[in-house]
Amino acid sequence: MLDILQIDLDTLRTIRQASELIPMILGLAISYLAYAAYRQNQSRPMLYIAIGFMLVLFVQAPLGLVLIYLLELPTPVLNIIVQIPEFIGLGLILYGLWAPRRD
Repeated sequence: MLDILQIDLDTLRTIRQASELIPMILGLAISYLAYAAYRQNQSRPMLYIAIGFMLVLFVQAPLGLVLIYLLELPTPVLNIIVQIPEFIGLGLILYGLWAPRRD
């Protein structure tokens, strides 16, 4: 019984890790579209939005993996470090949405 439970937990862990790829791919797609809009319209707020989405949706997972495997930090410290790009990205998105447009 314990072996079956262990296999199920391992399977769930693998599925969860694989599911991290979906937000990363979506983050890259959204960032690319926002950057393309910036290039097309030369709208600086779109640049902030593109960078913000990149930080929020793409940077967290690779950063977390690097910190887990290279530095072996405790979980609370790891969570704090991984949240820093998220906070900065959300701030950039908010600034990009509120920034005055220059025509």
